[in-house]
Amino acid sequence: MICFHDPKMCLMGDTADMKRLLTLLAALAVLAAIPAVSLADATHVVRKGDTLGKIARAHHVSVAKIRAANGLDGTHLAVGTKLVLPGGKLHSKRRKARSGMGRPGTVPTTAPAEEQPSGAQLTLADPQGSTPHIGAWVPPTEAELAELARGPKTVATTSRVVTASPAVATAPDVPEAGKAGESIKDRLLRVAQRMLAVPYRFGGTTLWGLDCSGFVQKTFAFLNLDLPRSAREQFREGAKVAKADLSPGDLVFFRTYAKYPSHVGIYLGDNRFVHASSRERKVTVESLDTPYYMKRYIGAKRLLFEEGDLQN
Repeated sequence: MICFHDPKMCLMGDTADMKRLLTLLAALAVLAAIPAVSLADATHVVRKGDTLGKIARAHHVSVAKIRAANGLDGTHLAVGTKLVLPGGKLHSKRRKARSGMGRPGTVPTTAPAEEQPSGAQLTLADPQGSTPHIGAWVPPTEAELAELARGPKTVATTSRVVTASPAVATAPDVPEAGKAGESIKDRLLRVAQRMLAVPYRFGGTTLWGLDCSGFVQKTFAFLNLDLPRSAREQFREGAKVAKADLSPGDLVFFRTYAKYPSHVGIYLGDNRFVHASSRERKVTVESLDTPYYMKRYIGAKRLLFEEGDLQN
């Protein structure tokens, strides 16, 4: 600034200009930070009683966007799941407190959760990262399961595989490998029951996390029996079996989050089946008499046949 008059006035002008410049720079810095905050996706941890519609309304985002961002095909939400809300607005403190209350009786505490559709994200055990969420639990190894799947070398099996089909046999406890006279169903059940407590992970296909159809597929794979990946595809395999004629090793199917078969397990006998459960977050044994599964049961398929079995 060039001054032709009073030097003091000139100095005061320079100081005022400097203050205005600093104020402008500070304002620009604040404005630059605003888009990063406002465009960041909000998140929501699912609580008891939450629904997609309720979460969408609370965060001013559409249900379709929530489904797309989280890979959800159905409407079921597992408690504890962290959802990404694209463009959603964060809750106020008041709304946060209120959303955790839920409506009394919305979700019965005794009703098992529906199995989730493919793509749902669950933060469970990671073979590359932290230890499993079940404390000191360690999954069985591939080699161990392969050994359990081997039948006695000196005894020929009496089972026959039908049209790319497999199955399982009764065994409340995990039997030891290599017993003479055992069938392929016995070996399959031995493998399935050794996988008890393997973590549930939607879309998972490893021993560090499996979903229902992944568990069934992997169990059969140890006996060199190939099955399709999804419950819907597995339902097309084998021969239809009436519920009264269920045999250990049959696959039992349920309609949970979709109109088509969306959950599958392996029948053990005594009205029990083993499956990868999203509610229990692990491979576990359940009863077909459980009201939830009784209501959603849609049929069974026999994939392995032995002497004395009737093939439809």
